[in-house]
Amino acid sequence: MSRMKTALLAIVVALCAVQARAELRMPKVFTDHIVLQQEMPVAVWGWADPGKSVTVALGGKTATAKADELGRWRAELPAMKADGQALSLTVTAGDERVELTDVLLGEVWICGGQSNMGRPVTGEEVKTADYPKIRLFNISGNTPREEGTDDTFGWAVCSPEVIAQAGDGTREKGRRGFSEVGFVFGRRIHEELGVPVGLIQMNCGGSTAKDWTPTPGVAESLTYNQPVERLTHTPGVLYEVRMRGLVPFTARGVVWYQGEDDGRNRSYAEDFSAMIAAWRRLFGREELPFYFAQIAQTTYASGMLGVWEAQQWAMENVPHTAMAVSNDIYVGTKNGGFIERIDQKTGMPIAGGGNPHPTGKDKIAERLARIALDRTYGKPQGVLFGPMFDSYRVEGDKVLVKFKHTGSGLTTNDGADPNWFEVSDGAKDRNRTVYVRAQAKITGPDTVTVRAEGVKEPKQVRFGWHPLARFNLINKEGLPAVSFRTDEDPR
Repeated sequence: MSRMKTALLAIVVALCAVQARAELRMPKVFTDHIVLQQEMPVAVWGWADPGKSVTVALGGKTATAKADELGRWRAELPAMKADGQALSLTVTAGDERVELTDVLLGEVWICGGQSNMGRPVTGEEVKTADYPKIRLFNISGNTPREEGTDDTFGWAVCSPEVIAQAGDGTREKGRRGFSEVGFVFGRRIHEELGVPVGLIQMNCGGSTAKDWTPTPGVAESLTYNQPVERLTHTPGVLYEVRMRGLVPFTARGVVWYQGEDDGRNRSYAEDFSAMIAAWRRLFGREELPFYFAQIAQTTYASGMLGVWEAQQWAMENVPHTAMAVSNDIYVGTKNGGFIERIDQKTGMPIAGGGNPHPTGKDKIAERLARIALDRTYGKPQGVLFGPMFDSYRVEGDKVLVKFKHTGSGLTTNDGADPNWFEVSDGAKDRNRTVYVRAQAKITGPDTVTVRAEGVKEPKQVRFGWHPLARFNLINKEGLPAVSFRTDEDPR
């Protein structure tokens, strides 16, 4: 080989080596103004040259890692206590250095789900949303990238301008404000604990639980940096597109508002619990708190009867979960989007119509915050849930229904006897149990006695079993009951 060819080959090899160099970088969730979880080891990760040593430093604490053969590295900072001070997070690898400024230690919550979680803060809430120690991070976009979404402003300091645009205050056509449920929840946590709060909004309208669950083979079917045409009703896609770049970010817990598009899904209990289990494995925390909103009355997707059952099942069977009840969150005025009317078939009150986006999300957010303050932070908040079915016993022509979560006792919100109870003697019509409207009376702090004219030997009882049921049964703390049935008929 001539000297000229040898020299050219050496230049090509050198250029290739330069091009192959992996620039020190971190996922897009790591930006200025970030809040890192206090009192827990904090995962920091990214990419660098293979084999290179990486050092992460924050508040006088350091952690080291070594990039693997693909250039991936992960370090874990020791647990630190929030002190309200703005810190700098530095990451160094040889002569490369990345620095994040205005970093706070505090409480971090992931706010996920579908369109109800995405409904933005509006009105007076926007004008007063000046909270320098609350930080917002909004994940959106439909392009899968290894380091996370490509459509985000990064972490931003909460202000009226920022919360109205869910970003850094720069107006962008079509961009919506930050989640009302997420913001009201986070504000309550911030005010109660007196520490910074970081909120990560990660939702997609029309999504199912399976969409957010990692699914084998999905990653191989997607092309990075290319938009994904369909983001919902495709198992695993939203995990790959929206969530993958967030794992294994350290957060205190999850608040979740989803289920509408699982209305016809008879396996929602299994899918929902599988999603929670998968997230806990991904974040390496079996006890990761997962608190969710009960879906309000709607005829969307044939109604939420099965979702209500599945959500209550999850709360009772999946550890470290809880449900914020919702039967009363629609505002009872025309301007508020709800007019109470009477169901022609049962003669009982029903809510609104088919709209799956109820008003009153501040109530849901407050209930989620109370659950978190009580269950996660050990700050007692009194009664957290509305009355839920416990058991029933037939006594002649009556049915005695026992409830749990009754607080200081059962009552009604209008002073009348409880409505929306029905009983059946087991007779069927076209394979469905026939129910008759029943009279109900509160006969104890946690019991309701139910009977119906003409039903001498009742076998089954149900309550609020209608997609739009607007019932009056509550506990004395004002929290509404949850619908139930005792039979196993198809919905």
